[in-house]
Amino acid sequence: AAPAASSGGAAAPQVAAFDAYCASYLEPFVAACDALGGPEASACGEVVKEGWAAMRGFIVAAAACKKPANFPGDCLALIKPCQAAMKKAGDAVRRGDWECHQKAVSEGIQCCAWLVTSPGPKDVVESYIGGQDFWANKIRVKYKKTEPKQIAFCDTFKKLMTELMPYIKEHHLTGVTFNPRGGDVKAFAPSAEAPAPAPKPAAAAAAGSAPSAKAGLASALAGLQNADDLQSKGLKKVSKDQQTWRKEYAGSDGPAPKAAPKFKPVARKQTVTKGEPKKTLMGKKWLVENQTKDCGVVTVDLDPAEGHKFTVYIACCYEATIVVNGKCNGVTLDASQKCQVVFDSVISSFEVVNSKSIKVQCKGTCPSVAIDKTDGILTYLSPETLPITSFLTSKSSDMQVSFPDASGEMVEAPIPEQFQHKASLGADGKPKLTTDVSDLYSH
Repeated sequence: AAPAASSGGAAAPQVAAFDAYCASYLEPFVAACDALGGPEASACGEVVKEGWAAMRGFIVAAAACKKPANFPGDCLALIKPCQAAMKKAGDAVRRGDWECHQKAVSEGIQCCAWLVTSPGPKDVVESYIGGQDFWANKIRVKYKKTEPKQIAFCDTFKKLMTELMPYIKEHHLTGVTFNPRGGDVKAFAPSAEAPAPAPKPAAAAAAGSAPSAKAGLASALAGLQNADDLQSKGLKKVSKDQQTWRKEYAGSDGPAPKAAPKFKPVARKQTVTKGEPKKTLMGKKWLVENQTKDCGVVTVDLDPAEGHKFTVYIACCYEATIVVNGKCNGVTLDASQKCQVVFDSVISSFEVVNSKSIKVQCKGTCPSVAIDKTDGILTYLSPETLPITSFLTSKSSDMQVSFPDASGEMVEAPIPEQFQHKASLGADGKPKLTTDVSDLYSH
């Protein structure tokens, strides 16, 4: 039998280095959130603190355990706190003054997925920096000259993410470092060494300043529940065989009626994926199919010398993140929903068809982006590709492009989907049709 996992992982050098990293970069971000003064801002700091504490718990467990044969399947229990923090950050997004702050945190905290990515965990963190920076840039533009505390929020959060990459490179280059002499990860029990998140001072103060009337009401209710001199005192207890309604319902010897079954709503299942997740190479084409968020970040690594001869075809994926490392001939995304695709450079084009709610990031160059039958797509362009990239769209809606302006700030612009057509006769008497973009896009 496998030895039980010890809790001594907290003394490992990678854990000590992570604690030093958090002291240098996590605490300033939490302080920047509290300095903004709103409960929404403080909540941003708290959820990031929870996510990084869950990250530390995973690293401690890995330092005390052997890497399981079924990785990351056998580590799902360890990654659940990270998933809970990611979900909490996403659920907190609300329209209003703090929307950009909440969306920046929601994007950035997704980098916790590096824990279950092997190889190339550092690339996962890098892929989410652009997403959070998109929303942080909106904050910078709005408060650039008026509120330095808002800029500090953006800068400290970006620093927290960028400094995570050198830590991963030094201690977890090809994936989370496990202990080859450790115990079974399934038997790991965290010790008291792992610090629990401290209670929020503001909440404690608020609790201490609550009106005494509330405490009086609570004690009064408790008194009513425990009183011995109420009207029920002295009443005779009726046993089950003396309860006449049972006999009237089902006869004198009949059993007691069964409670009506509770209605349970049937959860709707996604129907995008069509089978088991696959990543296969067929000739000079990489096929990535049926991936979901449970698969972690899916990476396609291309050879620097031969990668330009290959194409990448992604199909039937749902809430997946796919990262293509290296230059390739082209990338196609088909029949997918709520996916994120990050690639370096392509020679021909990036194509997306029959998809919904897609995010695409080009880190290098891409001559053409083709969008067909797609509802909802946000494309991030790098400064290098901005002068050469063109868009070809058909039967699509809710298309946005994000790119840097002259000062390096990210700006967002919609791709028109409404046009004005005019029929007229030319100078030669032949009919002609002219088309202009609708006035909706001129403001």
